Amino acid sequence: MRFIQYGIIVLIVLAMTAGCAPQRLPLEKGERIPLSQVLQQTLRHYEGITTLQTPLFIQLELRDEYYVLRGVLLYERPARVRLQLSSSLGGTVGEVIYNEGLISILLPSKGRIYQGRIEEGEGKGGDSLFLILVYNDYVEMGGRHFPTRIYGEGEGMTIRFNVRLKDPQVDIALPEGAFNPATAGWELHPLSELKGLLPGSEREEK
Repeated sequence: MRFIQYGIIVLIVLAMTAGCAPQRLPLEKGERIPLSQVLQQTLRHYEGITTLQTPLFIQLELRDEYYVLRGVLLYERPARVRLQLSSSLGGTVGEVIYNEGLISILLPSKGRIYQGRIEEGEGKGGDSLFLILVYNDYVEMGGRHFPTRIYGEGEGMTIRFNVRLKDPQVDIALPEGAFNPATAGWELHPLSELKGLLPGSEREEK
């Protein structure tokens, strides 16, 4: 699914904005999942949860550099996600909002929103890319059993990540309009331009 592919790009861009962390991630053995099925597979572990709100702690290893991000995750069934990420110093480095097919990526440092629609069934090329995923540190809450830690490693890709949910709350009312970003005062760009921010891209900023 293209949501996951763009999610990986966003993590890389935001991590470079946030700066390096001093430690490596240990290798772990897990389930091999096609990139196009990662979101669906992950949501199965949270089946039965209507809403989820939780602070996050993210460790990211990219090539030979290591990063720490903190954030807040909002989730509402069936397909609404908002992820706000900040650096270890506390400043917001970006947000990702997915609302039933429409994805918006906010980069405050550039004053830009990258936005586009991702239709179901797109991104079949993701079947040739795989992530190794580990779900653990399960908790019982509100009659639900779900993981509070997700480890991932890109097969054949120089990326590893470790995501921890801190003090999650389930089935609570979320802020009104949480999945509809305000665009006033931001430059609006198509989602396809986001790849031009990656290092080594041949696309130049205008």
